[in-house]
Amino acid sequence: MISKIFIDGLRSLNGFEQEFGPGITVVHGPNGCGKTSILESIHLLAQGFSFRARDLKEMIAWNGDELIVRATFEDAGRVTTRAVRVGRRSCEVRENGESLKSVTALFGNLPAVIMQPSDIELLRGAPEVRRRWLDEILCFRSQANAAVLKRYRRVLQQRNQWLRQYKREGAATGGDALFAVLTEQLVDLGAKLWAARIELSKEISPIITGYYRKLSGGVDEITCAYKSSILKELDALDGAEFLDDSELDKVAADSSVAYIASDSGECEDGSVDENALREAYRRKLAGLEYAEMIQGITLSGPHKDDLGVCIGESEMRSSGSQGQCRCAAVAMRFAAVDVATRYLSKPILLLDDIFAELDVNRRDAVASLIREKACQVIIATPQLEELPFTAEASIELRI
Repeated sequence: MISKIFIDGLRSLNGFEQEFGPGITVVHGPNGCGKTSILESIHLLAQGFSFRARDLKEMIAWNGDELIVRATFEDAGRVTTRAVRVGRRSCEVRENGESLKSVTALFGNLPAVIMQPSDIELLRGAPEVRRRWLDEILCFRSQANAAVLKRYRRVLQQRNQWLRQYKREGAATGGDALFAVLTEQLVDLGAKLWAARIELSKEISPIITGYYRKLSGGVDEITCAYKSSILKELDALDGAEFLDDSELDKVAADSSVAYIASDSGECEDGSVDENALREAYRRKLAGLEYAEMIQGITLSGPHKDDLGVCIGESEMRSSGSQGQCRCAAVAMRFAAVDVATRYLSKPILLLDDIFAELDVNRRDAVASLIREKACQVIIATPQLEELPFTAEASIELRI
């Protein structure tokens, strides 16, 4: 949990200092007073990135030259201090007084999960949005997953650079030998990433469907499945076996259920064959080589995949109502909470004015789940009366 934060020069916040306790804290005030910026600062220090800005310089106040955020976190008796200073031309990151290479180095052991109205893009948005969400919680499961993902992206970038140069000039630095090496590296890392994502989808799919049932009152059901770009048998939206409410509660509390991956990274039933994935990817790229050289880009791989979320036989992206999509997005965020809790620690749950977008029944269902999770919760809202529960602490901001 976060116990203290200091924010200066971040959007509208200057010299802001606040202590937090366990339980639920609500931050309220008029629009533009900095409520979401507080959540953004906490997320930055916990996760190593902003959920609003792609470039941290965008967070600096329009008339300022730098921003500073620092906080103290407490977890199982361990105290961690973190600080980030972002200037127009530089960025400095420290943890417990020691310098880190980049802000992304903060990711990994102090999880935070954000829920916000824009989460509807998890259902409505492009596959990239769902891949980003999937990879974030994939890294909750293991630092090894984070390393594979980073290496895959680096090799993909290098391979694409080679292909772009070949398209432009008819030849590329390193020639065919370098291209073969990059392709083989991509095949190996792609297979590892596929195996990890498939295992994760097996774990979270029944949890998402269970939470959706709770949030929707059982009116309808959704299914989730990982959609691979190489294996036909992984393309079908086979759906997940539903868990009833009692089973869902057990899953949230028990890390030893059968469908969770073991420490070795292999499924207990042995269904994910990394060698088969590797061979299928190698054949796929061999068949696409001419087209890739013409187009100058890698045309197949984990970077092209999706998480299919369906209601009935149709994908929610095109057929789900606003209410159904918002309900499914909240279910996906609660699944992330469960993964973080199981593999790291209870995350900080950040809620950015989500209750205004939900009807009364769904508000009550979300409130009940929040209480059940027993996480530290920080809520930003313009209206206290919109909350379906009483918070342990309240912070009022003014413009």
